Amino acid sequence: MSEFEKIIIDEKRPYVPKGSHPIETGNYNLPTAEILKLYDGISRWINNRAPGAIVYGRPRLGKTRAIRIVKNFIQEEFGENMPIFQMCCNKYKVPSENRFFTDVLKNIGHSMYLSGKAEAKRDRATRFLIERAEASAQHRIILFIDDAQRLHELEYSWLMDIYNELDRYNIALTAILVGQEELVHQRSAFIQSRKMQLVGRFMIHEYKFSGIKTIDDLNVCLTGYDSISDYPEGSGWSYTRYYFPAAYAEGKRLEGCAEELFNQFKELREELNITKPMEIPMQYLTLTIDYCLRTFGIDGKGVEFPTAIHWGTSIKNSGYVESELYRNMFE
Repeated sequence: MSEFEKIIIDEKRPYVPKGSHPIETGNYNLPTAEILKLYDGISRWINNRAPGAIVYGRPRLGKTRAIRIVKNFIQEEFGENMPIFQMCCNKYKVPSENRFFTDVLKNIGHSMYLSGKAEAKRDRATRFLIERAEASAQHRIILFIDDAQRLHELEYSWLMDIYNELDRYNIALTAILVGQEELVHQRSAFIQSRKMQLVGRFMIHEYKFSGIKTIDDLNVCLTGYDSISDYPEGSGWSYTRYYFPAAYAEGKRLEGCAEELFNQFKELREELNITKPMEIPMQYLTLTIDYCLRTFGIDGKGVEFPTAIHWGTSIKNSGYVESELYRNMFE
């Protein structure tokens, strides 16, 4: 790139304070083919007023990030007034009703989550949810419970208390349990011990969440960096354009790197004799792409556009290799 071309690009390229671009902060959410499939399932559950379902998969696949994106899709489809809450389960050795309802109140955004005993907190939580459901005129609540494999059986019974109280007011609760594969084992244990009231409320439907398995999956993800990731918002400067402006102007897109990037993941696995089925977690894919854009883009080494060598280096710096070696050894 000539000095003249650099000057022209710098004049057009939006000013973003150093370290604040989403690629630098990691604070962004782009849909993938898997997230779109997950949303289709959740949308059906909501439309059918299903009381609950489980979404499970191995760690680091991007389930929590997926839920953040799905919540936005829900509001687009069902309206901004749809009451949607997300609760993250803490890991406790011994379940405590007081602590459980403290966590519920805190996660649904109630300011008085510390006051009172367990019964008062439970009543406060259900009243708050009833008010939100009635104010929305939709008479339903969507509750995502992240790290749900940490829930004890007693905590399921307390969750059912909330469900039953809402039902008395003709309010439908859809609880989506999001977690690791232990959720499936937990459901099997409930079935074996004839706890069908818990299975029927919260575990009838299921969705197995996967990472990137095919070039097509990767293609959908990379397209997001090319076309639906403007920053600053509305500027027309997607992440690809911002970091590789000259190549972007010539028509090059990260989408076109899908096969090359996929093969780099595959070759690295073969070199290290990793035998587990290939499934690229979103965490390591985004770290790979972030590293590539930061390090080799116009603010870094200024290469024209990523090649196989650049992608290979980026994968190695994402932590993916160490993660897969550990998985291959212990799972």
